[in-house]
Amino acid sequence: MQKLIDEFDHLIAPGTIVTDIILSGVVDDCGYLMQQNDTPDFFSVYIRGSDGLLQAIGDLSDREDALAYAARMLEKYQAQLTDNTRKLLND
Repeated sequence: MQKLIDEFDHLIAPGTIVTDIILSGVVDDCGYLMQQNDTPDFFSVYIRGSDGLLQAIGDLSDREDALAYAARMLEKYQAQLTDNTRKLLND
């Protein structure tokens, strides 16, 4: 997980204000990715910057790793949780 965090730090532009951390369960349906929180194939973690753009910062196969990674990003950037992310963290 530390590798993901280190790699992410090199992707974000200096001075970017992170407004949201988004964690989503994803299912791959023949190459078409869809949000699916009940039985996902993997989990994606995104940030939303103050410019409104989303940036993927990690895909994780393990739910606990994804939750821990999203929690680390929340702590690091003091960003808000989206409703979907709050649901995943509280399930």
